Amino acid sequence: MSINKLLKVLSLSFLTIFLFTSLNAQEEQSDDLEGQYDLLMKKSTTYQDYKVIKVVGINQLWKNVNDSIGQLESNIIALKSEVQRLKLELQTTKDSLLTTQNALDESNYERDRISFLGAPLLKITYNSIVWGIILILAALCVILFLRFMKSYAVTKSTRKDYHVLEEEFENFKKNTRENEINLKRDLQTAVNTIEDLKR
Repeated sequence: MSINKLLKVLSLSFLTIFLFTSLNAQEEQSDDLEGQYDLLMKKSTTYQDYKVIKVVGINQLWKNVNDSIGQLESNIIALKSEVQRLKLELQTTKDSLLTTQNALDESNYERDRISFLGAPLLKITYNSIVWGIILILAALCVILFLRFMKSYAVTKSTRKDYHVLEEEFENFKKNTRENEINLKRDLQTAVNTIEDLKR
């Protein structure tokens, strides 16, 4: 039982030492340059007004600065490339938008116009022309109908007058014939009377 306890205590001790060492190492290593500079200044010793810095530390800081500069330059190049790609993509989008806008304008132009006798006319103008023609034709139809009715009335009246005149003429012919027959009879009677008188 005491060996188990001893093992547990030792395990706990090693774990504590390991965690403490890890935390110290993390505190001593800093990712940003300012932290590394502060750590270097902390580790350096002071002599009068001067700081004594280990060459290894300053060389490591210089290497880290150069690495950071290289990484920043590489980031700048990547960002420039990304900006160039985005500019190209934006230009492509603008061109596509312009093409779409032109197609839309052409579609709207064709939608708002009708070809009439080979000339493109606005639908409003086309409708005005068509309705104008319809109104003119309707007015002509009304005028022609009124003239036809007037002519029909004149024709009907003329026919009626013609029939009346024809009847009067027939009566006149009949009366004239009867008068002629009567006159011939009277003449014959007179001739006969004269002949009788001569004898």
